[in-house]
Parts: sequence; C-alpha cells; structure tokens
Amino acid sequence: MRRYAVLILAGIFATLVPLYATSVQRLSFDELVTKSHAIVQGNVVSTSTYRSADGKLIFTSYTIDVQESLKGSPGKTVVLTTIGGRIGNTILHVSGMPVFQPGENAVLFLEQSGEYTTVVGLNQGKFAISSNGEIANSVDGLTFPNGATARPVRMPLNEFKRQVKLRLNR
Repeated sequence: MRRYAVLILAGIFATLVPLYATSVQRLSFDELVTKSHAIVQGNVVSTSTYRSADGKLIFTSYTIDVQESLKGSPGKTVVLTTIGGRIGNTILHVSGMPVFQPGENAVLFLEQSGEYTTVVGLNQGKFAISSNGEIANSVDGLTFPNGATARPVRMPLNEFKRQVKLRLNR
C-alpha cells in the first residue's frame, strides 16, 4: 500500500514540475552555416510582443538593424520572430528559445519557418557579441535526443567571421 502511495505521489509531482529543457537537433558549426538562409551581424532596435490569431500563443518579434551580412541578402533590417514573451501577467517561456534585448549586438543564423524568420537551432544560432569583441552562443535550456552534451562556441568575432566565410567558400 505504501509503495502505491509513493508511486501516485511521484506521478502527481511529475505532472506539476515544469520541464526546463527543449529537445532539438544538435547542430555542428557546419550545419548551422548550411541550414541558414542568412547569417547577419546586427543590433536589436525594437521588440513587439503579441498573441497568435487564435490567442493560444505569445510571439515576440525583434527588429534587427543589419550591420553586416555574412550569408544571403537580407536587406537593411530583419524582423525575427520567436515563440514566447510577456503580455500583462501572462508569460510564455520556451526553454532554449533565444531572447533579445534592445541594443544587443549579435551574429544570427537565420532560417525561414513558414511566414516567420527564426533563429536556426534556437539558442545554438544566436551568438552574442560581448564588449571585448568575443562571440558566444548559449546551450542553456537545450537537450539533444541522442544524449550528446553541448558546449557553447566562444571565440573572437574576427575569427568567427573567418570560420563562417571558410565554410561558405567550400
């Protein structure tokens, strides 16, 4: 009887504990470059959060002022959309989904997903640029189906751009 009580409590607890990871395909640097229709360096100039047409999802769109295009021809600005955001007291958080702040500078690997432009591989395709000229992505909140461990990429921005261009010229 005690065993059943423990199992029932474990089942209830499991349904109450939120999941804090999103499972996605682990992408190598080569795969990020290949899957992207555009790779840009840019600054976040504005954000807009809104509900989907059916009201069930929250989306956030970020307007990116493109400083440099490493792949593709995206134009002077790109509107990037992610699932998640805050409207009033309602928050939708998707673990591993990139989030941006106005003024943030990053290199972004972009793909078209239906009518939206999104980041390839969630946080894997967002490389924030620090004030010391280094780039780094984050793999926080991401798990991979094959159990592979993820390590963020970190290097000087100039070397990063050189590595992207090398892969594009193969």
